[in-house]
Amino acid sequence: MIDSFHNDLLITLIMIDSLNNGKRVIKSVYTTTKLFCTRNACSKNCAKNEDVVTLTKTISDYSLKGEVDHARKVFDQMGHRDSVSWNVMIKGYFENNRIGDARELFDEMPEKSPFTWTSMIMGYTKERKTHIALKLFIVMPCKNVVSWTAIVTALCQDSQIEDAWRLFKEIPEPNSISWSTIISGLQQNGLATKSLDVFKEMLLAGVQPTSHSFTSALAASADLAMLSVSEQVYSQVLKRGFARNIHIGNSSISMFIKSGSFDNASRVYMGLPWRDSVTWNSMIMGYGQHGFGIEAIMFFHQMQKARFLPDSISFLGVLHGCTHCGFIEEGKQYFQSMEMDYNISPGPEHYASMVDLFSRAGLLREAHDIVIRMPFEPTPVFWRTLLNGCRIWGNLGLGIHVAEKILEREPYNSSASLMVIEILASAGKWKEVMEMRRQMKEREARKELGCSWVEVKGRNHIFTTRDETHPELDHIYPTLELLSYNMAECVKLDEGTLLVDFMEMAQNGLQLLCVKSSERALCSHIGLQAHGTFQKVLTLEIHFILGLLSFTSVYRS
Repeated sequence: MIDSFHNDLLITLIMIDSLNNGKRVIKSVYTTTKLFCTRNACSKNCAKNEDVVTLTKTISDYSLKGEVDHARKVFDQMGHRDSVSWNVMIKGYFENNRIGDARELFDEMPEKSPFTWTSMIMGYTKERKTHIALKLFIVMPCKNVVSWTAIVTALCQDSQIEDAWRLFKEIPEPNSISWSTIISGLQQNGLATKSLDVFKEMLLAGVQPTSHSFTSALAASADLAMLSVSEQVYSQVLKRGFARNIHIGNSSISMFIKSGSFDNASRVYMGLPWRDSVTWNSMIMGYGQHGFGIEAIMFFHQMQKARFLPDSISFLGVLHGCTHCGFIEEGKQYFQSMEMDYNISPGPEHYASMVDLFSRAGLLREAHDIVIRMPFEPTPVFWRTLLNGCRIWGNLGLGIHVAEKILEREPYNSSASLMVIEILASAGKWKEVMEMRRQMKEREARKELGCSWVEVKGRNHIFTTRDETHPELDHIYPTLELLSYNMAECVKLDEGTLLVDFMEMAQNGLQLLCVKSSERALCSHIGLQAHGTFQKVLTLEIHFILGLLSFTSVYRS
């Protein structure tokens, strides 16, 4: 006879796809049953129990091999079945994509335990049939924390995050897995702030965080890219002894890099007891994307010395570094090395990085050759990258050709038209500029509003173009006006480009309402830091900021 402990253990193993462990439990029960029978001289009853265990194991073996019909024949021939037999057969149907048969057997089952209900709910979840799983959960007579967590997981995966949150709050006593599930679900559905709020609630409730909940909280902090928040979350990692966990360490590195703190990322990296390929790729990609090409290359070579083979992500990170630093020859060598030395076929992102590398360097023909010779159809992203290079280097002929390619696929793309207008203005072709603007108006092409944010004193300030809702507006706009005035006085811009900017401002009305979100965020940083505390800023620093602002306005990629 199978005791309740082994019964529950086996069902749990079945639910988490651990068939090998399930077989060990069955074997253990078989041995125990045989010994019990010998000692108690109840051979008749024990033979029946032995048959149940043996036949259940046979059903499991057939299901694992994909021979689910043979498994069902064995199941039908069983003179006596226990709950394990039923659950193994139901799971066998699920594993072989026979959800209809699984439901029929579930409906026939005389006594369904909470584990059986939960197994059925999880089966529908895997099939992405969340609505059926939810209906089944609603009529489930004896809900437990496992079934509650299963349906919350299903709703999170189906992006029904509001329903998931509502049901989570109804769980009588959520455990650490329940908390981890909703924290992860909120983060994966773009609700980073809410995810961190729930993480704090979990800590206040006295629930010990798991590695999964920490990983989700770190990912949410990375989404916000706020250093103060990242440091708070990582302090909990240190406090609760997870700092040497490789998975949490990798997530912490990514979080700090996205928050702009390479010092903290390096400290986490140095503190890890060992490193895997994710660790190396996080450092390579992080430094490469942020323009630290030398450091990205250094970590790439250290990875090889540590006997880790670079993969496509490793090469993408080092190519990003070469792109931002203008390492043309090095970039070409790494790109060629992918297939020649490591048998890695470059993907679209690798080709895009090479197009960007050549475009930034003014090698526009080389960039164009890559686009037209790629082993797949170029998307508008490739053409936009090349067009940006044409804008920077003033290549009118190629720029118009590339813009036509973009507009063929995206007729309402305003950014391509604006880049061409800038190229035309730089060449003094004002008639063509006006014609291009007329065509934009006819197509009703609208420029996508920009969005930028800056962290000041632990708070994230978000700005969009033409935004007038910020509470510190009275301090931000005067700072912007001052910067705009000094920029016009101190920085020598290209005459054509400057005229185009003023034409665009005039068409939209007030100059201050047309500033780009990134400039507004920079002014917010200066204005909010100075507000309430008199700060004397050196003239040299002001001129540096003005030069940077001017450069990003004209040569923004």
